[in-house]
Amino acid sequence: MNIDLHSHFFPVDALQNPGKFEKHAPKLVIENGKLSVTSQIGFRPGLGAGAYDPLVRIKALDDMKIDMQAISPSPILLFYWEEAAVAAHFSRRQNEAIQAVVKKHPDRFIGFGSVPLQSVPESIAIAREAKSMGLKGLEIGNAVGDKPLDDASFEPFFQAAQELELLLFVHPLEGGLDADDPLSPVLGNVLQFTFRTTMMVERMILKGMFEKYPNLRLCLSHGGGLLAFNIWRLDHSYGLRPELKKTIAHKPSEYLKQMYFDTIVHSVAALEFLVQVVGADRVVIGTDYPMGMGDFESAGKVMQLEVSEFDREQILGANAARLLGL
Repeated sequence: MNIDLHSHFFPVDALQNPGKFEKHAPKLVIENGKLSVTSQIGFRPGLGAGAYDPLVRIKALDDMKIDMQAISPSPILLFYWEEAAVAAHFSRRQNEAIQAVVKKHPDRFIGFGSVPLQSVPESIAIAREAKSMGLKGLEIGNAVGDKPLDDASFEPFFQAAQELELLLFVHPLEGGLDADDPLSPVLGNVLQFTFRTTMMVERMILKGMFEKYPNLRLCLSHGGGLLAFNIWRLDHSYGLRPELKKTIAHKPSEYLKQMYFDTIVHSVAALEFLVQVVGADRVVIGTDYPMGMGDFESAGKVMQLEVSEFDREQILGANAARLLGL
């Protein structure tokens, strides 16, 4: 069974009819079946019907040779920039809508929700609700404003996620680039996304987060950014700086075995290297459907890898099934 852990779904009805906090709702427009979404941090234009229609999405899954897919909110709809009460409201609306899709099509979809990380107590409460309603994970951003995920204030949330056995699917957030630079939309996705993921996870390693929460389940989008290519430089630094050994007991590369990485690296050669570095038991399919920067041939790239059939089956779906308890 091929299982995709990286995709985004837009629950149009829940977002267009949010009830309370309507003035904070994102702008959604559907014209000729194409969806455009605007929030305070991003714009997603011209998305096909598969972005919001489960039946159209299922046809796309068949075309991509994906048997089951985790559907997550878009990162531009995590609402970290709003007051906590507003973000909590939209987290709940999206979580309920996503799980409703899962309940209608349990053989094709798995649900990932979101939480308002600007309020750790509210995030823990909503994480518990998500677990009770059947969601298998939570999508979180790489930071909340200027506060990185390794900030001590987030530790109760990580403790709760570990206890609830909820996968944390980490997706970088956009924003902060010069809007007048014509290259910003390109490099923001190509380079800024991967850099922010790398900075986030390397900080978490060096701060000892993976020692403190040994059963925390983290899946990094876009192949983990640049981590697989930069981890050896981090190991070298660990060997030179004795102060790092006061925080973490092992080389940074030892902590890769506590993370999962999706396949969205857009190259069989790069995917081969990722598997070589982190292990076939740490890699899962990602498509980023329906985004233009997604890889809708992820399963096909896995089929081209020079790995054993056992390892290939792990990447295609066995890792994800084990990770989510399917």
